[in-house]
Amino acid sequence: MRLKLFLVFAFLLIPPAHSVIHRAVDIIEMIRDVTNAILKVCDVVESLEDKVTGTHDKQGQLMNRIEVVDDHIRNLEQMESLRTSLTIETLIQELHQQSQLQHKLNLVNDLTRIVKSRYAQLGDYIQHKHALEPATLLKFAEWNVDPGPGSLAMQLELIHSVLFEDEGQADNKTDFVNTLLSQLTLNYEKSPGQMCMAKHSAQQFPFQLYTSVALTELKAYSMMEFSWMIQRELGKGNFTQEIALMRNNYARRMESSVRVLSQVMARSGRVYWRCDPGKDKHVSGETYDRATRLLQGYVENEANLGENQGCWGTCGDYPDTRSNGCYKGDKELCGKQTPCNGRLYNCGDMDSDVEICPSEGNSSRRYEYIQSDDGATLGRKSSNGRCESATKTASSGCYYMLWRCSYCFCLCDEQGPLSDRYFNLRDSLSDFMENKVVTGVRFVKSNRVFHLQLQQGELLPRGAINVSSLEWLPLDSYHLNDVDVRNDYDYHTLTVDSRAMDLDEITSGSNRSLVVTGARFRVWHKHLNLEVRFSYFDFPTGRLVEPKRNSVWLNNSNTEKTIEKPRQELIVKEADVPTAADQPSLPLSTSNQYMNFFSSSKVKDASQNTLPFIDVQEVVPHPAVPLAGLGIFYKSRPGSGGFFAPKVVTYDYSQYLKEVSLSTIQDDSY
Repeated sequence: MRLKLFLVFAFLLIPPAHSVIHRAVDIIEMIRDVTNAILKVCDVVESLEDKVTGTHDKQGQLMNRIEVVDDHIRNLEQMESLRTSLTIETLIQELHQQSQLQHKLNLVNDLTRIVKSRYAQLGDYIQHKHALEPATLLKFAEWNVDPGPGSLAMQLELIHSVLFEDEGQADNKTDFVNTLLSQLTLNYEKSPGQMCMAKHSAQQFPFQLYTSVALTELKAYSMMEFSWMIQRELGKGNFTQEIALMRNNYARRMESSVRVLSQVMARSGRVYWRCDPGKDKHVSGETYDRATRLLQGYVENEANLGENQGCWGTCGDYPDTRSNGCYKGDKELCGKQTPCNGRLYNCGDMDSDVEICPSEGNSSRRYEYIQSDDGATLGRKSSNGRCESATKTASSGCYYMLWRCSYCFCLCDEQGPLSDRYFNLRDSLSDFMENKVVTGVRFVKSNRVFHLQLQQGELLPRGAINVSSLEWLPLDSYHLNDVDVRNDYDYHTLTVDSRAMDLDEITSGSNRSLVVTGARFRVWHKHLNLEVRFSYFDFPTGRLVEPKRNSVWLNNSNTEKTIEKPRQELIVKEADVPTAADQPSLPLSTSNQYMNFFSSSKVKDASQNTLPFIDVQEVVPHPAVPLAGLGIFYKSRPGSGGFFAPKVVTYDYSQYLKEVSLSTIQDDSY
């Protein structure tokens, strides 16, 4: 009979498959399941009163059941620790400059530690349950439910008051905006450092904090339930009214906290993007990549810029030209450097004499630096100050026939094997027929072509993701010279006239029945323009609804010539390479803007790089969630060329939290 009762109890504690913790709704329901299971223990223990004799026998039976519940709570805590790096301790470290928030969070942390300490003590008692004296267990139980200021009930009331209540409201009508949970969430939205650490959107943040506190509440509640059971079993009283009050207060706090949580989440942003890896931690091909040799600095003699090889004007007379070979008098540079076989733009005069340090081998740079006779330098010298190649001299004082010929600094636009300037235009789609949706995105350069690569995962009931199914979709990796590959059909080539990236955030808007199942670039009025595919799904079942038919591509078709809401250009000048920045990049663009690829600073980099660079870090919220949108944005710092980077918009769960209630906890034991 005892074994049968134990197996029934153990079965009640096994969470159903759909309640594996992937979502806010699931954690709340898991807490409810464990809470109901604790109440079932009360019924089981009461049924044992007439079947088990002896104090030690009753104590052993009770401790066995406490151990099972403890295992489930610890498993729940372990699952949550794997999902997020966010803890109250890490938040305190991030808030060191905000004394008021830090003070309140320190208080929550101190109260939480008290509960954790007592729960750890319970773990010790469980471990040594066979040697434990009844008096020790009784003293522990009395300590837990003592009505004094140090009781567990008082600790929980204080935690709830600090985190979920508005201390300025005296009528118990909490204004969620003034709660600590709301203030911390707002601070999180304004602090990229916290987002980088936690790896999820602002809407996911309050849930993670709620989860930490809810687990603390669950530990304390389980200890109080078992403490009353212990005292009852040891003949210290029936405690019917005390237990009823405890359960009512528990339900009240949980209902209130879920209500505040849903309100805070509804107001919070859902955008997630990747921060820079840190100064001196940029790695080409791993954290960033770049388009190359688009409008690159190039030195050419004035005589070679015109068809008649004349030098009677200035370099500024050649805004759009090409090199016409080497005139006979130019023996210093022409023919000794890799020529620009494309167009030359925006030529300007240089100082009279310059020393040029050419780049080595197959570098995408032409020059490391250019130094004039007065010591002024374009670009950067190496740490040892030496040029690794043989320097070349260009003297603007040379004459050709009757004219004084100057050397000019121009921007070369030349396609070729060292110029990576291509963007994939083919669709990238999740395996929607297998009920898989997009969960992440990243830029990848393959065979000189930039692709938006998507991560996918299987969609489960209530917006959960099967984490074991997460995978990056294979790239549609082709070569530019493949016979069936065409420009502006399979890929787009950046040119001086078509080098703009539209900066947009494409979302499903207020339609919460749509999730992302694909993405692609298109060429729209000579701009690279993002399009996102959305498919309808059923939230309770997690099934996509006829995704072949019930899907739609959304975009922002505004241009700079649109009458209503014209697209605005974002302009950056004289910018250095972003990998040289001292501070991490911050988002500087807003939706409905665009930005042209441009050359790096003439002074700082000899205009050798194409900016912005491309951030190739994966943008994957943790834990994995379905997405309600994708975007392309520009992030930078003053003086830096910055990065084009993808961002994601996480699915909005806030509306469904309002439907979750803990009031379904049934209490038939008193």
